[in-house]
Amino acid sequence: MLRSLLVSVMLLMGTTANAAVWTEVNEWSQTYEDRYAEWVRTEWRTDFFSRKSLRNGQTNPYYGLRVDCADTVYSMRIIFAYENRLPFVAQDPTAAGKTISNKMSRWDGQSENQRVRNFLWYIYGVMSTRSLPNDTYPVAINRNTIRSGGLMATSKKNHHSWTIKEILPIGVPYLVYNSVVGANSGFGLQERQSWPNPDWVFEGDYSVNSGAGFRYWRPASALNKPVWQSPGYSDEQFKIPLNKWVRHVQSRLALRQETDDQLVARLIKTTCSGFADRVTSINEGLDYLKRNNKCMDYATYDTYSTPNRDRRIFDDFMSLRRAYKEILQINGGNQLSASTKAQLDKIFPAISLSAAQETSRMAAQAVTSASVCVVDYLPGRKMDLAEFKRRLFQGLISNNPHDSGEYRWGEARGPSQRARTCQSWDHWAPDLTQE
Repeated sequence: MLRSLLVSVMLLMGTTANAAVWTEVNEWSQTYEDRYAEWVRTEWRTDFFSRKSLRNGQTNPYYGLRVDCADTVYSMRIIFAYENRLPFVAQDPTAAGKTISNKMSRWDGQSENQRVRNFLWYIYGVMSTRSLPNDTYPVAINRNTIRSGGLMATSKKNHHSWTIKEILPIGVPYLVYNSVVGANSGFGLQERQSWPNPDWVFEGDYSVNSGAGFRYWRPASALNKPVWQSPGYSDEQFKIPLNKWVRHVQSRLALRQETDDQLVARLIKTTCSGFADRVTSINEGLDYLKRNNKCMDYATYDTYSTPNRDRRIFDDFMSLRRAYKEILQINGGNQLSASTKAQLDKIFPAISLSAAQETSRMAAQAVTSASVCVVDYLPGRKMDLAEFKRRLFQGLISNNPHDSGEYRWGEARGPSQRARTCQSWDHWAPDLTQE
């Protein structure tokens, strides 16, 4: 009896001492891929890491995880795999021909929940947008392949990625994502129901080898192999002229058309979200400036600078402008509500002119009854979307984190003395020829 007890204890200790992150009891199949897609559509929310409790009242085991864009993508796949006892396997970017999986046993003696969190932190440390092409493949353009649980990525130049929560019935992606995070960033994610600019997504490399565009997860058997050997591989999305990319892909994914009012409301919401989210990003940079007097090194500068964020907002403004201009050309805007048209006319007061001509003539915009998205951008100071558009298009907005708040928000034209003194990288300015 004693001997049996000792053997049982030794076996238990051995199991604990060599514990995998989690034990898989299922295998990926089409059924599980469908369950994964439904889980992403219903459960993958912007508060996934910021809510302390789940809807059933239990403590959120993932609360407090701070993620950037690639971390968000990997988390989506890993967490579903863990909760459904499925394997997670990815190519190891630090060792040729090797993989990283849930079978890792470096966190022996810890609870399963802590092992999973440590595994996620480990993934956040070794994986990035550069590793995503190794673990995913480009897909064909249809609703069976571009769907919940997949992802969208940029080329190496812009190193960004989004998870696909859903493809809306109008053929537009509902994307959940995050950006570069600092030490004081919150735990919430971001979302958008609109297209990123294809010129930015594929910038520098519009080819199937770019790692950009719509992608899905490689099965373990396709890792450490040429991407074209992945089941479902397609280069279809790279054969479309970039200036027709959004229109073509959306038409292939759409189940119905949206009204003019719905289109404009969606694009305004996307642009407004970028504007409002910028406040948090700028405040993090300003808080860092208060605590540090020295010039930033590249890594710190990259964390608090906003060239990509500002370009995405500019692209969203241009998408809204093109949509409004096209609506006016087709039907004179007679399907838009009076309030929507007033909002648009405030943002684009000379829509019949070019963007450059409109920008040169646009006066400062006060907050009025036609204002949309009024934001407290600095203490005691408000600005609506129209005024932010004016400052952004006129080159007043600074993406340099060495600048103070007045320069970051275009109250003063930079660069500031500090910005002139310190080294900077990746400056962005609006291209008003982009019609």
